[in-house]
Amino acid sequence: MKYYLSVTITALFSCYACRQSAGPITNDPYALADTADYRLTETLQGQGGVYLKTEVYTHKKDTALSYVKVFNYNRQVAAVQFYKRDKKDGPTITYNEKGQRQLGTYYRNDTVIDMHPFNQ
Repeated sequence: MKYYLSVTITALFSCYACRQSAGPITNDPYALADTADYRLTETLQGQGGVYLKTEVYTHKKDTALSYVKVFNYNRQVAAVQFYKRDKKDGPTITYNEKGQRQLGTYYRNDTVIDMHPFNQ
């Protein structure tokens, strides 16, 4: 019984240590999601429009999830927008011509939940 109790306590402390070393958890809804599980599936050229190109990334396992990166003619990211089943869902970040975050809009099921200007 003593052995079982000491093993359980050791396991709990090691789990706590793992969570602490994993890094701080942010409550920032505009912190862009980890995109490692997405892959580039389409590139659309601007065709003389306002933007140079748009890249579409789709989640490798859940194809209902995607995001787009829109590039300006200086080849800088102008916007990043997340989708779920072709509806805006998650953060949308627009960037100014210097590449700094300008405005954040958070969507859920194509409905604006929050807008947040970023201080430059």
